[in-house]
Amino acid sequence: MTIEEIRQKAEEMAALYNPEGLSPFPFENILKAHSDLRLLLNQNMPDDNLSGVAGFMPEKGVFVIIVNGNRSSPKRHFIAAHALGHYFLHREQAMRNTFNDKDSIFESIGVSQLRDELPRTRFEIEANAFAISLLMPAGLVKRAWEKLHSVQECAELFSVPLEAMAVRLTRLGLVN
Repeated sequence: MTIEEIRQKAEEMAALYNPEGLSPFPFENILKAHSDLRLLLNQNMPDDNLSGVAGFMPEKGVFVIIVNGNRSSPKRHFIAAHALGHYFLHREQAMRNTFNDKDSIFESIGVSQLRDELPRTRFEIEANAFAISLLMPAGLVKRAWEKLHSVQECAELFSVPLEAMAVRLTRLGLVN
C-alpha cells in the first residue's frame, strides 16, 4: 500500500469507529468490533525507552497491544493508534515478529514517503501515517483549525502529541 492508501484506510476506519467525531478517539469501539484484539496499559515496562509492544499470541489467538502507561495521555493515544496500524496493516508480519516500538517511533512521524532501506522502518512509517489519519481525520482537523488557529490547542483537542498535530496540519496545507 502507498502512504496515501494507508491514510485513506485510516480515515475510513475513523469514520466507521468514531462516527460522532469524539476526541480523544474511542479505542473501545475498535476493541468491541475485533474480538481478537487486546489493548493494555503497563506501568512497568521493562525498558524505559519502550513506548509499546504489539504482537500476536498464537496460544490465545489474539493480537495484543501493550502501551507504556508512564507516557503522557497524548503519547499513549498515539502509541495505541500506531500499534493499531500494525494490527490493520502488518498483521502477517506481526504473527511472526513482535513490534517493540521505542520512543524513536516519533522520529518518523514527519516522513511522508516510504523508505526502502529497512522493511522495519517502512512498517513504522506506515503505522505512523495510519495513526495520524485515524486520530486526526482531515475534516475534523480542518474544522478545528478554522476555530482555533493554534497547533497547541488543536493537539490538546485531539489529545495527540504536539509534533503529530503539527505534521497533520502541515500535510493538510493549513500551516507551513
